[in-house]
Amino acid sequence: MTRRRPNFKTLMRVTRALREPDSKSAEGSGGLRDTARRAAQSALNDPRVQGAAGLIRDRAEAVRTRAGEGADRHLERLIGDARARRGEATPDEVAALLETRRRERDVRIRRVQARQQLLERAETPEQRRILTLVAGVTVWASGTAEAGPLRYTTLLDRLAPSGSAEGEMAVHRALWTLAERRVLSVSPHGVVTAVQLLEQMTLPELD
Repeated sequence: MTRRRPNFKTLMRVTRALREPDSKSAEGSGGLRDTARRAAQSALNDPRVQGAAGLIRDRAEAVRTRAGEGADRHLERLIGDARARRGEATPDEVAALLETRRRERDVRIRRVQARQQLLERAETPEQRRILTLVAGVTVWASGTAEAGPLRYTTLLDRLAPSGSAEGEMAVHRALWTLAERRVLSVSPHGVVTAVQLLEQMTLPELD
């Protein structure tokens, strides 16, 4: 008995079926991906996760600062020793460069210290989370101006992403407690900024 060969249209249908996944399967896998993405985003928005990430960043910054300070001091010592062995004075341009690096290093160290002092003014975990976000946009506390300004509504979105009344009330309470203690300031336009201590106001600017 002769086997009938599949015609061209049949071959095309089979090829498309192999290349294109079943629509229900595709919808199912897409739904799983969306669910996983939402779960991951929810975890990243969790204030506890953000707080832990902030602690890790602080420790990493402290390590980098100490390492940079040690490297700079070692470089200065090597240059000074090499010149001393040859009986030569350090050229003015080299001395100026070393002095610039020394000033920049001192500013970085003082900014890291200012950040730590700011965070230490928190009395509750919620206050610390708020101060961590504020420090991130505060230049004198190792933050970056490009990340700001930080608004009241942004704090609520970051620290109470669920929008629950209980979560938002906790943020309100913590923020206004910090404002009453003059740790933070809230402008009429809702911009939240950190209040510098007197000794922090003398911090020089980086060139």
